[in-house]
Amino acid sequence: MDVPFSTSTIAVIIFTGILIALTALYLTNTSNKMTNSSKELYTSTLEPPIPTPTYGAGGSFTVLARTFIPHTTPGSVLSAIRDTSTWAHWNGFTPHFTFSPLPSPDSKTSTTPSSEPGIPPGKEGWLNLGSQGSMSVHMSGNGLEPGAKKSRSQEMVITILEPLSSTPSSPSPLAPSSQTTQRKGYRIAWKSLGYAHWQLHSERVTELVEIDEDEGEGRKGTEYVCWETFGGALAPVVKLAVGGQLRERFGEYAGGLRGFCFAGKGGMEGEIEGEGE
Repeated sequence: MDVPFSTSTIAVIIFTGILIALTALYLTNTSNKMTNSSKELYTSTLEPPIPTPTYGAGGSFTVLARTFIPHTTPGSVLSAIRDTSTWAHWNGFTPHFTFSPLPSPDSKTSTTPSSEPGIPPGKEGWLNLGSQGSMSVHMSGNGLEPGAKKSRSQEMVITILEPLSSTPSSPSPLAPSSQTTQRKGYRIAWKSLGYAHWQLHSERVTELVEIDEDEGEGRKGTEYVCWETFGGALAPVVKLAVGGQLRERFGEYAGGLRGFCFAGKGGMEGEIEGEGE
């Protein structure tokens, strides 16, 4: 049996349909703008393996993140990364770090963490070359929120802490060969501990490059580039299980560091002497 519709009813149906379509279009555009805005602050991707100083070429995959931090110097950004006491203010991925105790001074294997020339020794709670400890890892949620539960702990050791302007331990795989010795900034890297090399190994490298107004199209600040390359028999499993989460967390780490340093809170007291003069 057909149900006749009045002209007014049809008009209401058409109007409602148009309103729903316009609302959906608006929400889609708003979502895209929010996504684009986020992408403008930082990018994070899964890439083919990028070489690292300790393990060289090879591996299974790399997590890569980039951001530009305006009105900062590489030294101030490096200080924020080295000063683990600041992590609880900006680092929702690994907000807490516990240092491993050093061997006793009379031990034959005792090694005091040090730094390359051009890198000042850190204060208490700062990462130095050779520093070792455990990071609290939050693979989901915001590790900065009260009561946030960590996913696990990860042991690590600092493998590289050096100026980019000196003879680097290894050329940057992401910099054009013509710029390898011209870039000013710093590099810090650490490798994960806990597995046999053949099972799983990874090293995370962060390069902080000075950008002047000419290079940055009128912008001046620090280019942040960070990558961690995973290798070993378990690396493909890691990528399949948590590759997407790692990509997101690396991006959020970059965004948190950017916001902290851009706000002028990033380790200014520990800035490299003479930098920016």
